[in-house]
Amino acid sequence: MAASPSAPQISQAEKSQVNLDSLDIHRGAIDQTTITTEPPTKVMKRVNALLQELGVQIQEETPFRYRCIRAKKVGAPTSEASSEAASQSIISGPNIPTPPQPDAIACTLYGSLTEDPADEVRFTVELTRLAGLNDTYSLDVRRLKGNLRSYKFVYDTIRERAELNRA
Repeated sequence: MAASPSAPQISQAEKSQVNLDSLDIHRGAIDQTTITTEPPTKVMKRVNALLQELGVQIQEETPFRYRCIRAKKVGAPTSEASSEAASQSIISGPNIPTPPQPDAIACTLYGSLTEDPADEVRFTVELTRLAGLNDTYSLDVRRLKGNLRSYKFVYDTIRERAELNRA
C-alpha cells in the first residue's frame, strides 16, 4: 500500500542512521490516535521531550522503547496512609523533619483526584511497526505496574500531547 503524498517520507539518511528493522511489529488493539507516518527518530525525540515535561523518569531500553515511572504524589491519600503515618510518628518522633523531596516529583503532572489517585505508575512507551503498512508506526504505551486510573490519566495525557495523528 503506497503512502499518501502528504505523508512525510523517511529519507535514506534516516533509514541508514537507525535500523528500522529493530522496531517490533505491533500486536494487539490499535488506538488510531497513536498511529503516525512521521520518521521514528523524530517521533521518539518528541515523546522523550513530552515525558520529561510530564516529570516522568525515563530509562531507554532501545532507541524505540522507554521504561518509565511516574512517581507517586507526595501526600496523596491512600488506604495505607493513615496507619503508615501513625507508625512513622511513633518511630521518628514529632520533631524530626521529613526529608526533602526530589525536584522530579515536584514538577510531575497529576490529574484531579477523581480521575487520577496520583499513585506510582510504571509503564513502557514503544514505537512499533504496523505489519503490511510501510512507514506506518504505532506508539504503544503499556502499563507494567500501578493504579489503573493513574495509568489511564498518564496514557490519555501522552496520547493527547504527542499529537501523532495531526491532520
